[in-house]
Formats: sequence, C-alpha cells, structure tokens
Amino acid sequence: MHRKIYIAIIAVLFLLFIVAAQLLFGKNSIPRQNQVKKDIASYQAQVDSLNALIEQYKKEIELLENDSVYKESILRTRYGMSRKGEKVFQLVE
Repeated sequence: MHRKIYIAIIAVLFLLFIVAAQLLFGKNSIPRQNQVKKDIASYQAQVDSLNALIEQYKKEIELLENDSVYKESILRTRYGMSRKGEKVFQLVE
C-alpha cells in the first residue's frame, strides 16, 4: 500500500517537474512570452509613429493640392524659385 503511494507521489512530482521545465524553458515559456510582449509593444510604437508620419504627409499633400500660397512658399524656400522679373537677394550671414 505504501509503495503505491510513493509511486503516485513520484509520478506527480515528475509531472510537476515537466510542467515547470516547459514553463521555464519550452517553446512558449514565460521568458519567451515576456520577450514577445516587449517586441509587440516596440512594434506598436513604430506603427503609431509611422501612422503619425502618414497623417503629416497627407496634410502636406492636401495643402500642396489646394493651397496656392503654401505651394508658392515651398517653391520659394526649398527650391529658390522666383517669379519672372523678380530680383532675388540672398543674405549671407
């Protein structure tokens, strides 16, 4: 009778050891799950940043399509363009 109890206790301990080993070292271990959560948070931050950049570009596209004053200011400042007959002076600092 006592022998069966010892065998049952050993079997339960062995199963607990296997479960603990899987939780610590297996494919879906706790450290691996924590790393995956960190990776997901990092990727989500990148996605949010890129979405904000997309929105910024959409606003600039909208301005370039519809706002002639904005378009003219971009052409003058970024590309140094001027109208016919205008004299352009560049200040040297």
